[in-house]
Amino acid sequence: MNYPGFIKVAEREINIAGQNKSVRNLMLIVPIVVFILLGFIYLKGALREIPVAVYDQDNTKLSRTLVDLLNFSASIEVTYYLSSEDDIETFFLNHKEHAIFRIPFGMERDVMKGKNTVVQALTNSSNIIYGNIILREAYTIVGTFSAGITIEKLVATGLTERDALNLALPINVSAKPLFNPIYNYLYYLLPGLMTVLLQMIVFFVSTRSINSEYNKGTFCNLLETSNNSAWNIIIGKSLVYFMLSIAIAMYISLVFMVFGIPFKDRAIELLILFSVFILSNIALGQMLSASIDDEMLALDIAFFYNSPAFVFSGFTFPMFGMPFFDSLYAQFIPYTHFLYAFFKVYQIGAPFSYISSEVLVLLLFMLVGFISAFVALRIRIKQKIVSKPVTLSI
Repeated sequence: MNYPGFIKVAEREINIAGQNKSVRNLMLIVPIVVFILLGFIYLKGALREIPVAVYDQDNTKLSRTLVDLLNFSASIEVTYYLSSEDDIETFFLNHKEHAIFRIPFGMERDVMKGKNTVVQALTNSSNIIYGNIILREAYTIVGTFSAGITIEKLVATGLTERDALNLALPINVSAKPLFNPIYNYLYYLLPGLMTVLLQMIVFFVSTRSINSEYNKGTFCNLLETSNNSAWNIIIGKSLVYFMLSIAIAMYISLVFMVFGIPFKDRAIELLILFSVFILSNIALGQMLSASIDDEMLALDIAFFYNSPAFVFSGFTFPMFGMPFFDSLYAQFIPYTHFLYAFFKVYQIGAPFSYISSEVLVLLLFMLVGFISAFVALRIRIKQKIVSKPVTLSI
């Protein structure tokens, strides 16, 4: 059967990819092993029972009640009690605790007299995750403790508990976190890490897909297989790596189910988004591969371009807080636009109309990449045809 040229190129590329150890490792071993390992790293999800210390200088019934409240918190656990012999300034250097709660001398006396008192929370915020969680718990626990004391005083004056509660807390905040209500790091970090690795895998494999033919001396065979057609080469090679990348995307959905990561039932939107995202990276990778003969140089450029994707995408720090040129650079990375759309679809369940602008940007990346790869490859083909020796028969 006379197959179209791009099918022949795709069949040829499957054989090459199967024999290429680096391609097999990137497309098979890395996703299977690394994605699962990342899932186990964040399996706990949320930080619980962070060790903290208490320095109770008051040592009264009221201060002990506050310590009990600290221990009742799911996020922190009192594991050390300081005394006057401990040096607070050097405490964090040789202890595992991440915070010190200092209850001042005379707290109960001042509270009974209606005076304000200050409970200090000294946090080791060299790790801001620990620091933020402990401070959040401190505000919640001490705020609840303080309100309880006020309510007791008001009830003692003859008010009902309801009236006392209304006076002590005239304004309440009703907080309802949406889409990741328990602040689970597994739900937040693992999807981002898997998808950024997907981008890097696809980009790196595509960056070697054409220039490797130059270096191995197989370019003439590729031209013969493709009927000297640049489009057959681009489409055939892209088809193989697209199908392999879609398989990785399906594996990501399997990892979601294995680790119980909730996601909205938007299969069509996710398929379209992943497809365009993968093709945009294949296109940009082939653009480099068709333009640069040196494989290592092309890979270095690919690494330089892709390595800041996770940080510049706004995943770890919002783009509006970045310097102008950093946020501008982020717009030239496909992952920035993919990630924003991905979270809207898988966490919020947004329909396609809400991600159409991001998909259009990814399509623009794809268009620029494939056209540039085509132009560079056509030049290369013409040079090869012109330089090909002509045999004259007599």
